[in-house]
Amino acid sequence: MIEVELQIPADAKNASVVKVVEQVCAANGLTHALKGTLASYPGCIHWHFKNDKEKGTLEITWWESENRLWFKVAKGRTGNWMDEALPKLKKQIESSFSLDTDFTD
Repeated sequence: MIEVELQIPADAKNASVVKVVEQVCAANGLTHALKGTLASYPGCIHWHFKNDKEKGTLEITWWESENRLWFKVAKGRTGNWMDEALPKLKKQIESSFSLDTDFTD
């Protein structure tokens, strides 16, 4: 399993984090296959993102009450595209809270 924590400002609002996550992922060609919540993190927003028909599922969870945003790739859900995508997505999401960022890079 891979887990990557993202640094989000303490004053980040739920709607802005959701918007940034979805826009950054879409700009990188990812589509969400699922959007819901997890019982173990009450009130969280949890996505499953896929890269077209390639193997692999990236899980992203935003838990506003703890100001925690993280990526997770479960064992058996890895894909070749993730090695390059994860650091890029992390950088783009984190930088979007301090800069007006163009996500096409």
